[in-house]
Amino acid sequence: MKSTADSERLAEDLQKKIGYRFKNKDLLKQALTHSSYANESGSSSHNERLEFLGDAVLELTVSEHLYNKYKDLDEGQLTRIRSQIVCEKKLYKWGLMLGLQESIKLGKSLIKKGPTVAVTADAAESLFGAVFLDGGYTHVLSLAKSYVEFHQAELSPDRLDTKTMLQETLQAMGMGVPYYKTIERSGPDHSLLFKVQVTIDEKILAEAWGKSIKEAEFNAAKTALEKTESSDSYRRLR
Repeated sequence: MKSTADSERLAEDLQKKIGYRFKNKDLLKQALTHSSYANESGSSSHNERLEFLGDAVLELTVSEHLYNKYKDLDEGQLTRIRSQIVCEKKLYKWGLMLGLQESIKLGKSLIKKGPTVAVTADAAESLFGAVFLDGGYTHVLSLAKSYVEFHQAELSPDRLDTKTMLQETLQAMGMGVPYYKTIERSGPDHSLLFKVQVTIDEKILAEAWGKSIKEAEFNAAKTALEKTESSDSYRRLR
């Protein structure tokens, strides 16, 4: 169990790292309180509601920042970049940098193993909700900018090939790994064309032709990426 002095020191360090000082310190405490701790202490104050709010706030503020930062990218490219960083893995990584694992209050049943990836990521989302309530949109937008900059090295559209972008986009959606299969060949030996099908969980994402298997896979991945940007297509995949 952390002492009051330790908790205050950790809270102070966290506020310095995010560049925001809370007016209502109870909101910060709530963002860092897991439901297991609240249940054991007989309190109703924990971070699940802040997580709900933070999830929406994070997506909106990151979207606005990417929109303003990458003026030459189209809707699909912006969507793919956002899906790469607004996900549990990236929230967890950011949470580790902030030292959230030391700050999160857990129930006795969870203390031994410590905060999991999901618990840490949830606390990170809760922090966005808390900053929004305490300081308003301008401050939480600033926090979103720092979140994006933290992941900057992973954001360049040129860093990833199309197949990798498809895989990371699908995984960010909570789906599996795409599978590529050559399903047809056409034309004379000196000018063969290949048709590749890309599937996930035995559901067809896309099919495409190419002058080589590699080109056909690229074209299929590109088509599949475009489909994931459609909400209707996404619902069908789920």
